[in-house]
Amino acid sequence: MGVNSHKSDKPLLIFFGAGGHARVAIEAARAAGLKPDVVVDDKPIAAELLGVPVAAASSVKWRNWAGFRFVVTIGNNATRAKLFEDLKRRGGTPETILHPFSSISPSAKIGAGTVVFSGVVVNAGSVIGENCILNTGCSVDHDGNIGSHSHLCPGVRLAGDVTVGDRTMLGTASCCIPGIVIGSDALVGAGSVVVRNVPDKCKALGNPARVVSCD
Repeated sequence: MGVNSHKSDKPLLIFFGAGGHARVAIEAARAAGLKPDVVVDDKPIAAELLGVPVAAASSVKWRNWAGFRFVVTIGNNATRAKLFEDLKRRGGTPETILHPFSSISPSAKIGAGTVVFSGVVVNAGSVIGENCILNTGCSVDHDGNIGSHSHLCPGVRLAGDVTVGDRTMLGTASCCIPGIVIGSDALVGAGSVVVRNVPDKCKALGNPARVVSCD
């Protein structure tokens, strides 16, 4: 039976995107007890990914997947945000993945469609938006607020009361002191130490991080 004729008591779980991020997300999903049914990609280069069948987006008959569940497994924030909204319009429900080796406070909130990888810590009172990536070993301390479609890369460290806007990326091993506000559509470079606020649509680099450009 092909994926376009899927019949099951549980809605199909699709992963949109077949790159490196998808491989890690598939393994995190399996560790969390979820079963990925199919990977969809605009330009697939293989018939399967980690044993999951891959389908070209152009060939998918979405109407046959009524009520499907989905995770957008694409690293680019703007692209992931667009696909997230598109898949919801097609009738999909975002699936949240929490790796069992992550530590999520009972008082924290994790948005729909967010993927939390191994070693992540989210502490008391923090709120994580929809469709975020909390990558391997990053941490959000108490009362953090992470906007939707954002990406905390591996090893990011956020102290308490840090706010991050929508579609923002914090590079690998970057960190923020308490109370910092980073705007939407911003970028913090790998290894940067943020000690001052970063406006919307700006790039900040270095130790201490300095704004080097804004759109």
